This record gives sequence, C-alpha cells and structure tokens, in this order.
Amino acid sequence: MKTLKALALVAGLLAVAVATAGENKLTTDPNFWALAFENDTPKRIVHDDPAGRLTYYWYMVYRVSNPNKRAVPCVLDLTLKLTLKDTDWTYPDVADPVAEQKLEKKIVQKPLLNAVELRATPIQPDETREGVAIFRIGTKARDFDRMTLFVRGLAGERIVAGKGEPDTPRQLRERVLNLHYIYAPSRWTAGKELKLEQDKWTLEKVEVRNQDAADKTPEQTAEERLEALRKKAEEMRKTLPRESAKPPDTSSSGRRAPPGIAAGSLGGEAAAKVLRAVREASDKIRTARASFVETVRGGRDQQAQGTIHLGKDHKFALERVLQAGTPEALKELRVFDGKTLWTQTTTKEFGDSVRRCDSATTRKEHCSVDGRPEVDFATVANPVQAWRLFGRDLVHLGVERLESEPAYVFEARPSEALRPVLTGPLSSEVLYKAAGRRVRFWLGARTGFQLRMRVYDDDGTICATLECTSVELGAHVPAQLLAYSPPAGAKVTDVNAAVADNNETQPSPSP
Repeated sequence: MKTLKALALVAGLLAVAVATAGENKLTTDPNFWALAFENDTPKRIVHDDPAGRLTYYWYMVYRVSNPNKRAVPCVLDLTLKLTLKDTDWTYPDVADPVAEQKLEKKIVQKPLLNAVELRATPIQPDETREGVAIFRIGTKARDFDRMTLFVRGLAGERIVAGKGEPDTPRQLRERVLNLHYIYAPSRWTAGKELKLEQDKWTLEKVEVRNQDAADKTPEQTAEERLEALRKKAEEMRKTLPRESAKPPDTSSSGRRAPPGIAAGSLGGEAAAKVLRAVREASDKIRTARASFVETVRGGRDQQAQGTIHLGKDHKFALERVLQAGTPEALKELRVFDGKTLWTQTTTKEFGDSVRRCDSATTRKEHCSVDGRPEVDFATVANPVQAWRLFGRDLVHLGVERLESEPAYVFEARPSEALRPVLTGPLSSEVLYKAAGRRVRFWLGARTGFQLRMRVYDDDGTICATLECTSVELGAHVPAQLLAYSPPAGAKVTDVNAAVADNNETQPSPSP
C-alpha cells in the first residue's frame, strides 16, 4: 500500500522552538533558512546480474522545495538505520549507477536526482526538486522490524559556542528530521510492509574546530604517525632471525628507496629466503575475499572502492565503484573465468558496456616478458597479485606491522621490458602508474597476501595506492561469481582485435 507523507520543515521547526527553551528566537533570525520536505514510503529493489548475483537496496523518492525569499544551499544528507531487537545496521545514501539506472528506466520511469546532483546548485525561491536516496544493503536481504531515516541539511546550522575564538572548537546546533517506520506483516499481502509510526525533529550538537587551529593538526598528526610506524618497524625487525646483515646491492641497478623503512633492509640470501617464504605462503591460498580502496593521484584524484573474490586456477571476480558520490560515478565488474577476462562498466548516463580479452589470443607482451613465468595473463589482470610481476627485481626493505598482521616490505623499479604490460589493456589504474617509477608492496608475513601497494616518484611523492582490508582466506566463493555472461543488448568490444588493429603496443624483446 502506497503512502505519501508531507512534512513541512518550517512548521516542524516552530514546534521544536516552542518545546526547546532559548530556541524561540531562531524563527525570527533573518539569516535563518529552512526547506520543506516530503517523501514517499521507502521501497526495496533487488538487482540481479546475468550471472545470478543479487544485490539488495532500499530506496526513497522525495521532494524538497524552497519557501524562502532567497536561494539557499541544497545539501541534503540521508542515512538509513535498520533495527532488529537490539541490533542496528546503518547505511549511507550512495550514488549507485546500477540502481539509479534500474529505477529511472524500469520502476519510477522518470529522471531523478541523486544527492550529488541535487546539491550542484543552490535551490531557488519556490523551486521544487525531486530526488532519490539509495541505500545499498548488500548481497543478503536484511531482516528488521524497525526502520529510521535521518534527513540532515534541511535547515541552516546555528553557532552556539566558540564563534570567532581562536583554538576553540565551535559548537553548532543541527536540526535533523527523523522518520520512524515499523516493518510489520501486512493485512493485505503475504509479506511485510512499512508503516510510518512517527516523524519528529531532533537537535544535535556538532563540534567543529576553528580553521586556524585545524590547519596545524594534520601536519602534527602525520609526523606523530610516521614516528610511530618507524618505531614499530624497528621493533619488528629486531624480532626477525639475523640470517644476514648484508645490505642490498643497488650500485648496478641505481635504485634509491624512498624514506620510510630502509632501516630494516635486508639483502642477499636473507632477502631471497624471505621472498621464497612469502611466495610459498601465497601459493597456499586457494580462495580469498578482500575489500580494497584504490587512489590514483593527479590533477584530480580518483578513488575507487570495491571487493575482490579469488578462486582456484587464478580465477577472480572484482567489483568496484569509481568516484562514488559524484555525477561521474562508474561501476566496474571484472571477471576472469580462466580463459577470458570480462570487464563490464555501468554508468547512469550510458548504461552497460562490456570488453572481453581472451588469454589464448593475447599477444606475447601481455603474457610473458623476458622469460618470466610470473608475468602471465591472470597476474597482470589481478591487482592484488601485482607483486608477482617483479620477481627477482624485488628488494626487501624490512618489516612493518599493519593492523591485520606484520608485513614484509618489498620494492622494485620496473624495467623497460615491463612497460607494455603495465600500460596495456589488462593493467589496473594503480599498476599503470608504476611504469618508470618505484613500486612498493606490503605482503603479509603469515599469509603472503598483498595488503598494500604504493607507487612513488623519485622524490618520494605517492602517485597511486591500493589498500586491502577485511581479508578472509579460505572464504567461500560461489561458482557463479567466477562466471560471466554479458547483459542483453550490451555492446561487447573484443580487446584482442582492437589492440591488433590499432597496433597500440610494441612487441616485447625476445628472451
């Protein structure tokens, strides 16, 4: 049963002002502004891709209008909380191109603004905008009995303390709309339905440090963190067996390690033994799951978040969202089924596009370089196994304790023979940055799993990073995750044919 609940913010604020001592004067403040808000009942959708993978969402269509006589910012922030007995789960409003496309084309059947598009320009007097909030629940349906939606940004904040006082935190008072729903069995259908139980306003205090004080804090914090890391690395180095104190020979290679962990460097036979131990531990990994964050720096930093599932025989499935929360948000699904690498990209504006690349017909420069067996198709395409590409060129720098486990730190400068691989169609954005630069890896001392990768310029500036979190070795990886079929109607581009026709890469030197 569809319900429509209109909620006028101005009237709600008047009620809050009467009930809250000392707040009555806010309603007469000429600088104060408030937006009117109304929403449809939240609904659930399920997206299933061609391989049968399900993703569950809740969404809510809403309208916001400006009753003021001047333009005001439209910076709404919506959050969803699901409650089952005494357990809560909280989900932010996300810009998800897949869900937005399905809503606009198949369900709502009209254009809707996400939070980023909504806040692009101030909302003018008497203007009304219609938006959608999307909450990505995940691959499993979440059972709950209560739902609460928090809507922030519907009114201007008021400074209640610390105004203009240096080195003193400012206290702001923010008005938050709370929509409380009960999720109960329906009288009309066999399932459950949402029933609006209560809508109310709450006043929340927000502490913001003044800018002149905040400017000093990040530098001090970074310095303290760096010193702590150095101490941890030194403590961890002392616990290792002292097999050899011979430093790595850099006279012929010309490598110069950037600052950080060079104090724990080992070379010669000791480094070779450590690398063998890491490789043996990594070879024992049969299946795994990990979350990751990629950041590529440049004129405009680009960030991606995602999850990777590793299967047997080098198969893997990687899903990530680039520039989440922006109008340019893009979702990528990369699946290697043992023979073919499928890369599906989805955007709100252009829909789905698919690229395929077959390992059997891939050119030599994308399979092996200079007789190195590590430079195979699956390794190049898989960003969390990138360390294997550099084999004997890896230099052991020391040990650093990360949050999950101690990690051996290795570094390499890619040779020119690897440039076609690093800049080829199989490479990731982070690995692409490694061409001609230093690349450093943090490999789990117990697991052999690549926990971190960073690319540095010669001056030590970080160009790109890959951070893995929530690593689960031996995780159950369903077979359907490692298989792929293009969506109906999607354009499929043959990467092998495109590379051959355009002569985008040069042949690698013979072994």
